[in-house]
This record gives sequence, structure tokens and C-alpha cells, in this order.
Amino acid sequence: MLKLCMDKNKAIFVTVILACAAGCSAPSVPTASSTTTSEVHPTAIADSISKNVVEGSWSDGGDHGVVVRTPHYNLKLALRDQAFRDRLPDFMETCFVAYASALGPIAIPEAPLEMYIFGERALWEKWTRKKLGRDAEIYIGLGKGGYTTDAISVLYDIGRFDTQTIAAHEGWHQFSQQTLQHPLPTWMEEGIACYMEGTRLSRDSGPSTFRPWRNFERWSELREAVRSDDLIPLADLLNGTPQEFLQDGKNSLLTYYAQVWALVQFLQDGEGGKYSANFSKLIQDSVTGKLAGRLAASKAIVGKKGRERAVQLRTGNAVILEYFNSDFATFTEEFNTFVKAITARGAGDRIFRGEFPLQPVEQPAKASAVAPAVAQPSVENKNR
Repeated sequence: MLKLCMDKNKAIFVTVILACAAGCSAPSVPTASSTTTSEVHPTAIADSISKNVVEGSWSDGGDHGVVVRTPHYNLKLALRDQAFRDRLPDFMETCFVAYASALGPIAIPEAPLEMYIFGERALWEKWTRKKLGRDAEIYIGLGKGGYTTDAISVLYDIGRFDTQTIAAHEGWHQFSQQTLQHPLPTWMEEGIACYMEGTRLSRDSGPSTFRPWRNFERWSELREAVRSDDLIPLADLLNGTPQEFLQDGKNSLLTYYAQVWALVQFLQDGEGGKYSANFSKLIQDSVTGKLAGRLAASKAIVGKKGRERAVQLRTGNAVILEYFNSDFATFTEEFNTFVKAITARGAGDRIFRGEFPLQPVEQPAKASAVAPAVAQPSVENKNR
């Protein structure tokens, strides 16, 4: 899957699906969630207890279109698989809790977010032409996928796994458009959207879960880029846009998204977590409208023009210098080392399980050379 950000003035994000490599599968996910109650925005938790309500039919969606109201969404669904349609509202609520908590508590939007998922492409095209007019052909011509505009996601059914991945990705764009006073750099906005793809439906009809490391598709693309020596230099990654990488070809864009996914993971978990607190601070400054002011006054960004560029543009390394490490060469070396480590042999098993791949493996306790006496049951119980 690849994601294309188009036309910043209209705040339209376009998602395009491409066939991935043979190793890119859609395995099931664990049922345990990586988020805890203490990390979740309290309002999101309280509201998520409420039940979903089917409010009626959705005429634009065809014969099977329905309108479903959840605590945080107004969903218009015409999915072909009724079982998937019935589970998607709870899936989006799980996504919402991740948006509001995974990077630190974020106050939730006052109004419900709107998402449309058509059952077939023809109806999606018809609605898009009606709403976007002459601009519609730009998005219709991009292929299989969908887009978000004015905090409304407009998608169509392309199979359960791809549809849920797009919905989780686009849901972040909806959420950020409604909650962040200052936009994040493009690479970070897209990286976080990829990070949120770690929300998955369970295989056994259990509750949906959020495990940000459980993204075998992004990890596989990253591993392939490492093996073929096709990684994008970090400076180019931060200065580029999805449109520019698309012009270089499908593989360049897939690599772009894999690397920005890895970069967000690095800011959260890399170097023993030394950047995670500043990452949360950056998000909070974006939420409260302090981001631009901090960049404008930064001592880590050289020159007045450099600071002005940092405020005006959504590309470049300004936030890296200000929030994470003023020595960009050192930061680059740390990130490159992290990428090679998480794509090394054996890391895929942990990615498959949704685990941080660099966590040390616990060694089993060595058996005592002396057989324990019968009078030592407490030791045996402890070892269990």
C-alpha cells in the first residue's frame, strides 16, 4: 500500500493501493492490545463504552448502504461483506483510542468524524465527481484506493485487509486535521498515519487491537530497501514529498512510506526511548499551537531564513534539530543503525507478533546442578 498526499491547500490526502511483494502478507494479529487504560485519553475511554447505532439507509451507497453512529464517528458503509461491515464501527473506535493516546493524550474533536466506504468503485467515482467537480479526475485516475478531504475520508471496498489498513491510515489524517492547531511536517504526518496502521481486526472475531509494530507490509518494504541498498538518505527523506517520490517510481514511494514509518518508530522506541518524551512534547506543541513559535525562536536552526523556512514549510529537518538532536549527523547515524537492526535476521518474527524487535530475549533460568529437596515447593512455584 502507498499513500499520496496531494494539494496541501485543499488538505486532501489520497491513498493508493499497489500489489506488494510476494513476502507481503496480511497475517492475523494478536488479541492483546499494546495500549493501557492509563495511556488513553479519558474521554475516549468513557465514550467508547457506548453502543453503536444504525440510524438508517445510505442512498449514495446503494442497496446495502447504512449509516452507523458510534461514539466518535458518523460512518456511511456499504461494504460487501456484512460481517466486516458489522465489525468496522468497533474497529474505528479502537483506531480512535490509538489516535487520542498512542503519542500522548490528545483532546478529542467535538464533532464526530465522518468516513464513507462505498461497496464498489463506480459509486465512489460518482460521489467523487459530484463533490469535487473538475478536480475529481485527479484522484479517480490514481488507481485503487481513496482520499481524505476536509476531515472526511472517502474510500471504497478493496477487500478486508486493505480496506481496514486504509481506514486506520486515513483516520489519523482526519483526526489530526481536527485536533492539531499547527500541522506536523509532512514526513511525520505520513509516518504517524503508517504507525496507526498497526490497528487490526482479530482473526477470531474478538476485539480489534492496536500494536504499532504489527505492520509486516511496511517492515517488508524497509527490509527490501536495506537488502538492495536503496534506502533514501535521511536528509532527502525529510526534504521530499510523496508526490516527488511517486515521480521516481512505485518502489521509491513504497520505500518513502516504509522509512517514515520506521522513523516514527525510532522516535518512540529507538536509542532506549531517549527521544520519546520530546516526541510527545512536539505533538502537544502542535495541538496547542506552540510549534511554529518554538521553531521561530529556535537556537538549533541556523539563521533567520532557516527559521522562517522551518515555520512556512512542512519539509526539512527543523523539528529534528529543535526537538531531538541539534547534531543532525549523529541523529542520522543513530537512525540508520536502528533501521539496519530492526531489519536484521530474526527481527521479522517479532514484527509478526507485533513486538519491539530489539527487545533483548529473556534467557531461560539455568537448571540447578543439585536436585531440589522435597521441602522446597515455593521455589518450584516461583519458577512457574
